[in-house]
Amino acid sequence: MYSSHSHPPNPLKVVADILKARLYAAAEDPTNSSKFLYHEAVHLASFAGSSGLPKLGSMQRVISRKRRHTQKLLEESLNPTSSSYDSSSITSTSTSNDGNCSISDLLQTAERLQFLFTPSGGFKEIEPERTRDTSAEYCTDECSNMKKSKANMDDRKVELLPLQSFFADASISDEKTECSFKPSRSKRMEIQIHLQRVAQDIGISDLTSFDLAEALDDADPLKFLRNEFAYPKMRTLPHVDLLLVNANDDAIYMCGNSLGLMPKGTKHLMDEQFEKWANMGVFGHLQEPLAWAKSDQSILDSIAELVGAQRTEVALMNSLTVNLHILLTAFYKPTPKRHKIFIESKAFPSDHYAIESQIRLKGFAVEESLICMHPRTGDDCIRNEDIIALIEEQGDTIAIIWFSAIHYYTGQLFDIRKITKSGHDKGCLVGWNLAHAFANIPLSLHEWDVDFACWCTYKYSCSGAGGIGGFFVHKRFETDKRERMVGWWGHKEETRFFMNNQLELENGAAGYRISNPPMMLMVPLIAFLDVLSKTTMQDLRTKSLLLTGYLEYLINHFLSPSSLNRRTKKIMCTIMTPSDPEQRGCQLSLKFNIDISLVYRELVKRGVVIDKRYPDVIRVTPVHLYNSYTDVHRFMRALLDSLIVVEGDYEKLL
Repeated sequence: MYSSHSHPPNPLKVVADILKARLYAAAEDPTNSSKFLYHEAVHLASFAGSSGLPKLGSMQRVISRKRRHTQKLLEESLNPTSSSYDSSSITSTSTSNDGNCSISDLLQTAERLQFLFTPSGGFKEIEPERTRDTSAEYCTDECSNMKKSKANMDDRKVELLPLQSFFADASISDEKTECSFKPSRSKRMEIQIHLQRVAQDIGISDLTSFDLAEALDDADPLKFLRNEFAYPKMRTLPHVDLLLVNANDDAIYMCGNSLGLMPKGTKHLMDEQFEKWANMGVFGHLQEPLAWAKSDQSILDSIAELVGAQRTEVALMNSLTVNLHILLTAFYKPTPKRHKIFIESKAFPSDHYAIESQIRLKGFAVEESLICMHPRTGDDCIRNEDIIALIEEQGDTIAIIWFSAIHYYTGQLFDIRKITKSGHDKGCLVGWNLAHAFANIPLSLHEWDVDFACWCTYKYSCSGAGGIGGFFVHKRFETDKRERMVGWWGHKEETRFFMNNQLELENGAAGYRISNPPMMLMVPLIAFLDVLSKTTMQDLRTKSLLLTGYLEYLINHFLSPSSLNRRTKKIMCTIMTPSDPEQRGCQLSLKFNIDISLVYRELVKRGVVIDKRYPDVIRVTPVHLYNSYTDVHRFMRALLDSLIVVEGDYEKLL
């Protein structure tokens, strides 16, 4: 990735760098023969001409060096007892009782592999800062050893694929989970190391095999959750070609980012309330179980835990856009000097429309008061540092910063804590749209000092189309009685039915409620929370990192423009979503170089449920609650079959 501040590169040099990076990536795969690599190097040297590429001899030496050290490090990481590498020099936080190396050993190896795998081309990758840079120390010793070694390339056959990584360094908390995958301070290699270990345990050498997907499912401690949901069959979906699939097979549902699947308990809970309504009418408002008038309060503790808030900071009411209007009415108080609202480009249309209307209602011009943050030229995602830089530059004129925690289109997870702090440092109020974050990732709104937020519940929290909306207002506003849109359900419960028209607002988020809770919208959310009570968001996050990481690995392996294993000749696929697992949730957004409707049509025929965003993007979301690794593998197979058909049809038209 080129920094936007660098000079434009020479086009020939760019091509040469790409080809060289592909060649060096191939050298890291022990399954590629020396003869094949030599042939590719000769071809590249002759093609590149005067584009600044190293000569053939230099490339051969780099290839040989990479192959030897890749093999050595793989042996050290996976067979430490037979390695000459002294692991005693690594400070370990965990020890192994079964002869396997500790996670610290793997992390150390991962960092070494990261150094070795960096192509020496013209691309400058922008890396996250580290607290202590050990790469220079390692480079000095290791490069010295490399220069001393002039041995020929070793073509020893190995059964393990290289730990090539498509994941960036990140960090999440080390919470206990039964899964053998333990996320910690560095995940650039950990996900693939986990895949590698599972494959090794069952004697699989191909990380793309269906057998590995089945083994990953067998090892999944959360696999039981799938049985808690009604999962569609091929025969129950519209437009499926039953000549291409088995009618009784499970569909390939990868659309939880749009609508989550129904928990099986939903129907039973709904039937109970219908019976209560039928049998006692108005008395159902106050009769347990689930008194309708207090149905929202009965689950506030669970909702507060999901967003990392205190009970008084959250409420359930309305829909997301209605709640956004309620928030902006209360908190957007523009002045001539501070009147701007700052949002991301391509914000969800409803957010965009609501914000524009609020600006106009307050007497300001959208053209002057709305700031849209765009990605840098050539980027799909907005960099957090660019957001913070703009806040620093224009913050004195910004009244409200309103961002999506996870962008609906790209799947990018923004740095909520840092952006919120940056806004507060400039005197801005900071709010968040949590539509794609609620029940997708762990949240800590109170700790992160977020001012306000709202969300829907029909995506990852599976409450059904048009499900009830959620609402957060920080505790510092608990006794703040600012002007707002009000209704009778914001009145204190103790005196609400005195009906004297003397408003006494509830404290906290409850004071923003307008109408009584809709029982038929609360019940599906309660059914979801019953399922969620059987696990934790941290355990779900751990599974999500692996599940989406596995999907990313397969896509890059079979469809990346730089992959030597690419299955299509003309159709290209790139992943818009950040490769850093900590900058995304469950979703990956895939961009193609063809009309996406052609791909979508073929996927639907094969029982794949995803959604498309014109002109060239599909969103694919393996949800941690009910999707499996075999779902991911089946999706990949269906996608490849679809692309081959589309490519064949396209070629016939030429």
